[in-house]
Amino acid sequence: TLRFIKSLKHETIRHLRIKQWLLVLLRTIAILCLILMFSRPLMTGTLTSKLVGNVESRAVIVVDNSASMAVHTDDGTLLDRAKSSLPVILNGLEGRTTVELYQTNPPRKLFSGSHEESRSIITRAKGIVQTNMTDNLWTVIDSVLQTIKASEPNQECFIISDFQSAPSFKIDSLNPNSDWKFYCILQPKIENNISISEVSVLSQIKLPDHLVKLNTRVGNSGVTDKRNIPVELYLNDERVGQVVSQFQPSKFKDFLFQVYPGKTGIINGKIVIPDDDFSMDNFRNFVLVIPNQIAVKVIGQSMEELFLLDLALSAITGETELLVIDRYLSNDVERLFLSDIDILLLHNPANLRNSAIEDLQRFLMRGGGLIWFVGNDLNQTDPVAWPSLLKLPELIQTRRLEGESFFSTSIVDDNHSLFTDLNINNMNEELPQVFGYNEVRLQMNHTPLIKLNNGHPLLVESKAFGNSGFVFTSPLNLHWNDLPVKGLLVPLLHRMLILLGTKEFNIQPVLVGQDKIIDIKGQNINAEWVLKTPNENDIKLIPDYTNEKLLITQTSELGSYHVFADGHLFSSFSTELSPYELPSIRIEGETLAESLGIEQARIIEHTQHLGSELKEIRYGRSIWRLLLFIALSCLVIESILGRPNTERLKTKEQ
Repeated sequence: TLRFIKSLKHETIRHLRIKQWLLVLLRTIAILCLILMFSRPLMTGTLTSKLVGNVESRAVIVVDNSASMAVHTDDGTLLDRAKSSLPVILNGLEGRTTVELYQTNPPRKLFSGSHEESRSIITRAKGIVQTNMTDNLWTVIDSVLQTIKASEPNQECFIISDFQSAPSFKIDSLNPNSDWKFYCILQPKIENNISISEVSVLSQIKLPDHLVKLNTRVGNSGVTDKRNIPVELYLNDERVGQVVSQFQPSKFKDFLFQVYPGKTGIINGKIVIPDDDFSMDNFRNFVLVIPNQIAVKVIGQSMEELFLLDLALSAITGETELLVIDRYLSNDVERLFLSDIDILLLHNPANLRNSAIEDLQRFLMRGGGLIWFVGNDLNQTDPVAWPSLLKLPELIQTRRLEGESFFSTSIVDDNHSLFTDLNINNMNEELPQVFGYNEVRLQMNHTPLIKLNNGHPLLVESKAFGNSGFVFTSPLNLHWNDLPVKGLLVPLLHRMLILLGTKEFNIQPVLVGQDKIIDIKGQNINAEWVLKTPNENDIKLIPDYTNEKLLITQTSELGSYHVFADGHLFSSFSTELSPYELPSIRIEGETLAESLGIEQARIIEHTQHLGSELKEIRYGRSIWRLLLFIALSCLVIESILGRPNTERLKTKEQ
């Protein structure tokens, strides 16, 4: 009997003791967790340092109101969501907190004072208007935090934006002596959006009865497939073209429109697609200029030399009064008066004095066009000096053929705008034969367009001072070439005049918010200048009388602007949305956190509850749910381990 008792002591009793101690431990843990649960403990917050308690604090709130914040959601626009976040942020502030509220476009401080003035803060936030401007979020934050003289122990910066880019600087390097804590509050991504990303006019030669080609790029930056989407082209508010297409997510398509302008002057065009969650990229404005009159000054030595050129210009003008021609005949040109001239046509010019060369330089620098027929008058002093000053091809020597010999010619680039869509059946028969020409030295800014069979150029395009000009190395003279009797001369000269006479500079689009410069002629400098904005607002403009320009800084609206001189339309231009403001451009939260380069910055996704997330980050996370789970788990395990063994009890009873 004693032997069995000793065996029970060493085996059964020891097993029972271990089990009982384990049950006691589980019951103790469960009771402790239940007690702690009712005390509502907090896990230390990730940004907690001195936030708890009645301590002075500084809270900077930056609201992004750039163009991309105009995306529509179920809760309104992203800017509306940003404004609605303000009460939640203010409710989480405690102690003596100074709040500073900023908007990004244009950068402006909207409020500075105690967080208890929540009504004033929310009122100021409601006054933040949606803009079309480019995002300058990080520039504003950098400027604000660099200038704030914050001495409070707690310094927090709340950034409400769709975060289209990462900062180009490390936030912890803004002020080494500060201890800023950052909360980046993200916004939902766009789901339904078709965007017009580009509109370009392919045709350089623009005439009322010529097809103008326009290319537009349209893409789907949403997440769903879009079918039967119309892309419409308007000229002067009249629909002149339409195409219907399907767009898959993240795919772009190019569409080519061809249209006859039908009239001269300034034509305002627009590409339009249906509305969606982001309306700012559903249209794109552009401007066409179809010249109705071009002022040409022709300089030569005699009427006999200009006879053939006059015939070509008369054929171009016809009854349309397209060209207004001013002739100047002289063997010694001292001054050139070109203030009201669009194109200067030099045919075998005589000696140009220094003052005339300076006038010609100013003419080219302000956008004037030049066509130069080089003649045989190379016996003047230093003949290559003035072409060099004007960045034109330098003259080397004159080459003439004897007898019936000639040089044949060919076009270097058939795709150049001077040669495309010419109504000439057999181009080779219309190319001239050349009996004499001037050899020239070309530079980087010179492009041969027609060349001789010996490789030397007959026609050269020269780009100097930001403009194009054309140089013929042989004059319009039957002793030099037979170009005057070829069918190529009139359409070729016509296209040159149209190309040089179209002032593309004034109609070039600018990004919203950028300055626009308009060149104005001397005869209009004293006119009354008025700018009409896309929202039909009239703004008076004061010219720069010295440089004969208009500087327009009021370009915050999206669409077409019109410039009037004494009530007459002078020019138009359009503003475009910045390509960096497309709502499809977003930076991921993880990438943003890494780029901030600081441990005290936290990302709050739009799917998270802002109030609870801020509270947990700033003051700690409540762990009563975790304690309840531990207590229940311990009780379940204790019940399983502590239940009686029914099989063993039955054996003992038997």
